[in-house]
Amino acid sequence: MVEEKKKKECRKCGDELVIDETPKLKINGREVGIAELDNIMNEVIALNLSDDAEISRELLQRVKDRDFVPASVEKEYSRALLEEYKERI
Repeated sequence: MVEEKKKKECRKCGDELVIDETPKLKINGREVGIAELDNIMNEVIALNLSDDAEISRELLQRVKDRDFVPASVEKEYSRALLEEYKERI
């Protein structure tokens, strides 16, 4: 029996180039889009929190309110979000 190899094809999706402008954070070495990241950051900055653990909890909860975050990577999300937060303040 001879197996036939499937050919990969490039198909034109449309006339417009769609650029994903979703802000991204590096989570476990991969870029992950975070919906409404700018809004989330601004909301938490407005809370004037000083404790990193409290800031991380607020950031993660707001991301989870808007999108799915696997429980297995919540710590990595928290670290990346806090790092981004500190760059913005």
